[in-house]
Order: sequence, then C-alpha cells, then structure tokens
Amino acid sequence: MKTSAVILAGGQGRRMGGVNKALLTWGQETFLERLLQECRAWTDDIVIVGSTNESAGILKESLPDVRIVSDLYPGEGPMAGLHAGLSAVSGDIAWVLACDQPLASREAAALLLDRLSREPEAMAALPVLSGRPQPLHAVYRKDVARLADTLLQQGERRLSSLLSRVPWIPVEPATFLRNGIQPIFADDVDTPEDYARLETKAKRGEDLP
Repeated sequence: MKTSAVILAGGQGRRMGGVNKALLTWGQETFLERLLQECRAWTDDIVIVGSTNESAGILKESLPDVRIVSDLYPGEGPMAGLHAGLSAVSGDIAWVLACDQPLASREAAALLLDRLSREPEAMAALPVLSGRPQPLHAVYRKDVARLADTLLQQGERRLSSLLSRVPWIPVEPATFLRNGIQPIFADDVDTPEDYARLETKAKRGEDLP
C-alpha cells in the first residue's frame, strides 16, 4: 500500500495579519520546513496545495523536489485543498495536514494509518481531540476526492459535510497517549494568541487544554 502526504498551504492568514503561516517559525525552522521533514520521513510522494496558480508557482520555485498544485475550485477553502491534494497524489492513502500545524506528527499519522488499514470499508481515520474531529491532521483514501468533487460542484464547501457522507474511524486522545504520542499534534495557529499558547503548551509538555 503506497502512502502519500498532502500539505494545505493555501490560506491567506487573515487572522495573523495577512502573514503566510507556512513561513512562521518554530525554533530555527519555518512551519513548512518542519512539516516537510515529517512528510519526507513518511513518504516520497508529497503534494503541497496552494490556493492559486500564483501561490503554487512561488512554492515550485523554492521546492523543486515537491509536487505543487493549485486548487481546482479556487476560493472554496479547505475542502477544495483536500480535493486538489487527494486528486494529485499517487498513493492509495494520504496523510492530509495544514501548514499551520508546527507539531504535526508522523507517528500520529502512522497510528491513524494502522487503524484505517484494519477497516477496509472505512474511507478515513481522524483524531478526535477535545471532542472534535480533526480533518486536517488525518489520513484519507484517495477515493475521497471523488465525493469532495461532487460536493464542491454542488456548492458545498464544509469539511463536516464531507465527513457526514463517508465512513471514518475516530481515534481518541487516550489511544495516542497509550502509544506515547502527546495529542497536541493537530493544534493549529490561526492568531498570534494561538501561536503564543501553543509555544507555552509545547514548553510545558502539555497535551490538551
């Protein structure tokens, strides 16, 4: 079973003052550099999704060894990014993550993959953290792209709508903890306050708020 990875890098970072969140730093690395390290340890098939042809072109210049694609439905949010990424991967299953998750974990992705591989009828495996599914640090079968395409054509852009239509496996925090994985890997950075809070949690080794 071939695996792939998809990094969604098309957001405009409005709540971060228009900053490109992929270029925020974590330690000595940008978020994107750290995510690429995790993805390269997971697979050799990595796709980065930019929201427009212009943003995709900028990424191509700086990352010639990674495939860069743009949304096929521009302006339609994460659903469009998920669709574009899953449509482009060569693997049967893809780890999909957002560029604003500096603590994204390939170990967490491997655990999700293990759960998905045990359930041939399931189409995805998602962490459920603080009682909420995390669709942007999850593993999906490539075929989910077809349903995403159908929904986008109908004007539906909510990831929750996609999840309501496919069988998926929930993985709770206790499962990650039993496997030595602190469940802060899906924490994202939408605002400067999120950034400061995540840095504090990471320094303290905390798991969930």
